[in-house]
Amino acid sequence: MTASPPSGPALRLGDTTARTLLAETTSAADANAVYERLRTRWGSIAPVDLEPGVPAWLVLGHSAAVGMLRDDRTFIKDPSIWNGHGAGLLGPTSTLHLVLAKTPKPTLADADGPKHARLRPPVDDALEQIDEARAGAISRRLCGMLIDRFEDRGRADLVAEYAAVVPFLVLSELDGLEPTQAQRLQEITRAIFEAGADARALTDELREIVTGHIAYSRERGTRDIAGVLSVHDNFEHDLERAQTLTAITAAATEALMAWIAQTLVLVLSDPRFSHRISGGRLHIDDALDEVLWRSTTNPNLMPRFAVRDTVIDGKLIQRGDPVVVAVHAANHDPLVQSDDPWDTVGNRAYLSFGAGAHRCPAPRLGRVVSRIAVAELLQRLQVTLDGDPDKVEWATSPWMRFPARLPVTFPSPREQAPPRPLFPTTAPPAY
Repeated sequence: MTASPPSGPALRLGDTTARTLLAETTSAADANAVYERLRTRWGSIAPVDLEPGVPAWLVLGHSAAVGMLRDDRTFIKDPSIWNGHGAGLLGPTSTLHLVLAKTPKPTLADADGPKHARLRPPVDDALEQIDEARAGAISRRLCGMLIDRFEDRGRADLVAEYAAVVPFLVLSELDGLEPTQAQRLQEITRAIFEAGADARALTDELREIVTGHIAYSRERGTRDIAGVLSVHDNFEHDLERAQTLTAITAAATEALMAWIAQTLVLVLSDPRFSHRISGGRLHIDDALDEVLWRSTTNPNLMPRFAVRDTVIDGKLIQRGDPVVVAVHAANHDPLVQSDDPWDTVGNRAYLSFGAGAHRCPAPRLGRVVSRIAVAELLQRLQVTLDGDPDKVEWATSPWMRFPARLPVTFPSPREQAPPRPLFPTTAPPAY
């Protein structure tokens, strides 16, 4: 990243009103075309709107993205320094109240410096103790349970009935949550994001459930995620433990849902790719990697905020400006991409797991869950997309890329031909 103190005329965030809405980069049929249009017009960093009238910088270049993710002294996660506070930019129904909160939240995602260094080790410790074989067995069991619910119907929405459910169920069991607790937490989490600013009662209920579970796990001495967090000395109080458990579960659920759903879209809609998999030339892991290269699950990371004025590629990033790293655009930067589609096979140099202090803490576990979810479905059902593959409707989240729905049809069990192996029986190691 080429950054320097301001030394001359440079474009400021408020100098233009011709800003692309960030959600266009995730909801467009061809997301790459939107990023490339921005790159052609603005270079490695472009002005966008997080919501109409809420401006931010979008980092498109690979070098600038890596530099920003690693420079946690210049670009921090704490939204309390946002220079839009007090300007009335967020309406009562805005979905950005949690993202741009004026009062710092006691969460790992918003922590910087010494606080982040204190809160990150408990997360690493809790996730590293998970037995991957057990996580795999849990995933297979829960995937089978979900498929049982719709296989006789001959049709399903693989987002609402599968991809959005598997990760939450798996993480909830790894957290040690009872099914009724897990279901209520999922309902509350969704409602909080939909409610925007009017979510205090829901937030209070969420905190009560999770802090109660932390105390219960400590009393029982469990070795699940909640149990490890409940006794870790790095935390100052149970609120930090509860916020951390909530953040782990929510972040993993959203990311894995998008990874599973996008991989299913790829395999079901791209004949060249699906044929290479069924023919044994590629493994399901290659499909997962292809998604992270071609159309990553988290194309735009949550904002960071500049602590001082600096210039990047002729743009003046002022103190308090929100800056969003576009992982999708960075992965497609012409300086790091080639024209050979096979260059990405076995290549995991993408930025989809982030970089720097806030990088993903459990890429191996995420791959285990996603691989099993995709493989179990495709091995058990002969699934066909119900509709034009080129007209898949993408969700309007500015942060995640996933189909809003994925309707499929398949023969009932009595109509299906005898099953045959779809993937090689020996899986490569998970990285």
